[in-house]
Amino acid sequence: MSCRKSGEGMLKAKYGWKVAVPAIVPDAMIFDHILKNRGIDDVDRFFRMGKESLHDPFGFEDMDKAVRRIIQAISAHEKIVIYGDYDCDGITAIAVLFRALRSLGAEVAFDLPDRFSDGYGLNMRAVEDLIHQGVQLVITVDNGITCRAEIARLRDAGIDTIVTDHHSLVGDKPEAYAILHAPTSATYPFKELAGVGVSYKLASAVLGSTLDASLDLVAVGTIADLVLLDGENQAIVNLGLARLAKTTNPGLKKLIQFSHLEEINLTAVAFKIAPKINSSGRMGRAKDAVRLLISDSEEEVNRLILDIEANHAERKDLTDEAYAECERLVEDGHNVLVLASPRLHEGVIGICAQKIAEKYQKSTCVICTGEDQLGKGSMRSFGNDDILGFLKESADLLVRYGGHSQAAGLAIDIANIPRFQERLDCLAVAQPVPDLPIDMQVRLSEVSLATIRKLDHYSFFTARFLFSDLTVVGKTVMTGKHTKLSVTDGDKTVEAIDFNHLDYFRRLEVGDRIDVVGGLSINSWRGKETIQILIKDLACRHFQVLDWRRDAAGEPPGYAPAPEELILDETIPPEAFDVPELVQKKRPTTVAVRLNKHRPLWDRFLNKDGIGSIFRLIQKRPETTMDTLMAEAKAPEWAIAPIVQVFEDLHLVIRSEGHIALQEPQEKRNLADSRTYNRLMEAQRQWAFLTEEPLSRIRTYLTHLLEAIHS
Repeated sequence: MSCRKSGEGMLKAKYGWKVAVPAIVPDAMIFDHILKNRGIDDVDRFFRMGKESLHDPFGFEDMDKAVRRIIQAISAHEKIVIYGDYDCDGITAIAVLFRALRSLGAEVAFDLPDRFSDGYGLNMRAVEDLIHQGVQLVITVDNGITCRAEIARLRDAGIDTIVTDHHSLVGDKPEAYAILHAPTSATYPFKELAGVGVSYKLASAVLGSTLDASLDLVAVGTIADLVLLDGENQAIVNLGLARLAKTTNPGLKKLIQFSHLEEINLTAVAFKIAPKINSSGRMGRAKDAVRLLISDSEEEVNRLILDIEANHAERKDLTDEAYAECERLVEDGHNVLVLASPRLHEGVIGICAQKIAEKYQKSTCVICTGEDQLGKGSMRSFGNDDILGFLKESADLLVRYGGHSQAAGLAIDIANIPRFQERLDCLAVAQPVPDLPIDMQVRLSEVSLATIRKLDHYSFFTARFLFSDLTVVGKTVMTGKHTKLSVTDGDKTVEAIDFNHLDYFRRLEVGDRIDVVGGLSINSWRGKETIQILIKDLACRHFQVLDWRRDAAGEPPGYAPAPEELILDETIPPEAFDVPELVQKKRPTTVAVRLNKHRPLWDRFLNKDGIGSIFRLIQKRPETTMDTLMAEAKAPEWAIAPIVQVFEDLHLVIRSEGHIALQEPQEKRNLADSRTYNRLMEAQRQWAFLTEEPLSRIRTYLTHLLEAIHS
């Protein structure tokens, strides 16, 4: 595996590029190398794995015990509640088991936690409700393995609990009636089942069949939970996708219909179907999604699908709004970003934390603050940061927290948020740039549509390629939030898209040479198919000059120039606006020109008439101050101070302890005799050049300055 370093321009790669194949791979060999990188020896066998690869559900420790207890409950008409989770894995896990038990005539209901008031998993509020309802058997799905106190309370109330879960066990197992947990079940051979996979195993055991009709639901939950797709999981996905194409589940049929899918494959589930189910959970309406998937009523499904679509649209809008708010809150100077605002929706703060962490390459905590003085946060790790360790070190400032090293949740008193930021900044240790696995390097002009179609057919949407030495030939913004670059290798020009970010639009210019890492897709427009690169990372290969002259908004939120980057803008005082001197001092890898042709204060004061007007103000009294001059001229100090320095150069005034006094001149003096005046006039000329000339001439000028320095 080879490692590629980032370029030397402003746009450095966010990751360390680890390319699996050392040589450039020709188009005919791309698919074979994808298979090899994923350890797939026989593609047909891998994607045809089916029922023969499903393990006996009775391989689980406690499966016999769990099945007997459920059959007993059904026979005795006991009240059974399935308690799940609000993500797609948990929702489908409820649906699979609910449908199975309902088919046996069970008196079964479902419940799950309120995302905002309860958090994840079985909780004491829910436990007391279950006791009050007279429930006699509780079955947890996709949760429960760490709920020792809650299960103990149910046991003390005479309620049996069967735990089905796949999450990591922390501490001792709960004292449940039965526990189905592959990672700790010595007799079950496959340890990577999703929560819905374990629920499916229990349902299969109870019904004594492979439960073909529910494999579509199992596949959706398995894909959504991003578990390892190998062995039994791959068999579940293969069987489930085939079933999904002809599903009889009314809710899934509606999801497929409203998703406008061209092909039902893993990619369609991951990016179209699962996000809609997850959105209901993020909006605190997970029960809408459960009802959709367990209903056999066409009328009810038609109503629920509209709710699901509305939840998804609302989630996307809230994510856009929350992300913009997070961007506004980003400040430079922190090792870890803590972004808190009452204008954030709790259901999308995890998405925002992940996006901000990746963009700014810093672990990030996004906190939704409300009127009750309690902030609820979601934290995501960057690189090798152990954010759970960070939270443990700050436990005295937190009301509660939990999670793992890469993702965690917390609650905090709003008054403690500033101290929390300080504590994290002290704890955080700079991490090495995380690695980005890349399948191979390919030539853009050689990649064929047929190869991309084959990758799409087998849902290798994680395939990642390196394209070296491309030239930017165009750039645009799509729908106000996506960057579209036109790039060429000299023989072929394609579009490269960076969704939900405008950084590359701001930090690249036509003519820049770049290396790009990304996936490949096909864009269909008006019957024409073209190749697209979906950008994951990017680096510039050379010294850059960026044209920010048309953008009065300045640099992107949270952006602070690195020591080797030079921004030419109005913050540079006129007397210091000497481009050769600035370049000599900084020796930049990138120069951004952010100057406007319209410069009212410069035009008003930094000329003979303007200088004369300031001198007349000084002449009004024997002595004055800088503050008085600024007030009378209605101008900032940066505009007045160099003019006063001109008068000092010419011995027309004396400055002492903040006071400016007239001095009788010994002889007639010219403005040209002032070194400061000459610098101001040269600054005027340089400003005019940088605001009026095309970027190509400016780039040539700055390049020559740097070449002279390095020669």
